[in-house]
Amino acid sequence: MHHGDKQEPTFGLDIQVFMDVIACGDAARRTSLALQIARFLADQATPAGEREQVLPTARRLAADPDIAVRRAFAETLQSLETLDADLLFTIVSDEDEVALPFLAATSALDSLRTLAVLRAGGGARQAVIASRPNLSDEVIEAITQEMPLAVNALLLENTEARLGPPHYRTIYQRFGTEREMLERLLARPGLPPVIRIAQARRAAANLHELLAERSWLAPSKAVELVVDAEETATLEILGCATPFDLPPAVAFLIDNDLLTPSLIVHAACMGNMNVVAECLAGLSGQPLRRVEEQMYRHGRFKSLHARCDLPQACFWALQAACDVAAEAREDGLDLHPDEFGARLIEQLLTRYEAMPPVEQPRALDLISRFATEKARHLATMLRADLHQAA
Repeated sequence: MHHGDKQEPTFGLDIQVFMDVIACGDAARRTSLALQIARFLADQATPAGEREQVLPTARRLAADPDIAVRRAFAETLQSLETLDADLLFTIVSDEDEVALPFLAATSALDSLRTLAVLRAGGGARQAVIASRPNLSDEVIEAITQEMPLAVNALLLENTEARLGPPHYRTIYQRFGTEREMLERLLARPGLPPVIRIAQARRAAANLHELLAERSWLAPSKAVELVVDAEETATLEILGCATPFDLPPAVAFLIDNDLLTPSLIVHAACMGNMNVVAECLAGLSGQPLRRVEEQMYRHGRFKSLHARCDLPQACFWALQAACDVAAEAREDGLDLHPDEFGARLIEQLLTRYEAMPPVEQPRALDLISRFATEKARHLATMLRADLHQAA
């Protein structure tokens, strides 16, 4: 060898020595070598050239005939943030005893590699991937669009998986009729209200079908019961929606002709004025802030009501709800639905000199249908008194 020739760097051992250990050494010596190679690859100070030198040895160890050697090697490599692709896929393709713990813990699995394992691996590997933290949007999309129910169920149990509305919609469309999946979906706090509303409609339709088959109620009573149940469930969903989720939920109702005047009055009688405001914004095509100005400023609501094309029969109940809410805002009060209903009745009976006499019992009738039980009872009694006085 000429002295001017450049020699390949090593870390103190001839590479041939490693191959001799692999060829002739027992399992204990091969395991010891595997741990040395793993530590060498994990050392950030190791030059890139030397890493390349030991990769053939590492690949041979990852395919060692003894599973104990392979397991020890894989366990030591789990913490590496970067790993040779051939070496990684050799381990992932190993027996489940070696591959699955490594797949669950390895830091070297980026989005592209995860997708490759997801699509090429069997159910066990797909299940492990669905349970991994920090899944990319691409991986979550592949699971929701391509993988079977069992894998998607594990994804929903993965509290660290960041699912968005499109992912939830895909799961609901594919598996929403499966009770096991539906329970997991409904348990997710980030589930978009639109899906909860769709499920409420599906449940109401199933209830209506059941009542029709069993003839438990007269057809008209059955329809009334189902509509009321669906409306109540929808209102509860809207009431729990975040300011981010509420506008698309209301838009969904409008687009599907599900936003009825009774739903808006129901929300108003319960004091859910943020829901009322969002509904009126959607119907009027105006910004929410402008709608709230018209709701809570004296004399402005009438034009908003007309612009939303709502029936005249619900005007005074909605006007009173806006006035009660405006006064509560001024006083810094957060009214319980019972308190809101009581003030709503008081407002209707004592504050509106311009209200035609026929409108008072009509408004009380709405409250007796849509407010809390306590307010309903009071409205029913007062409505009866008005009828007797007439």
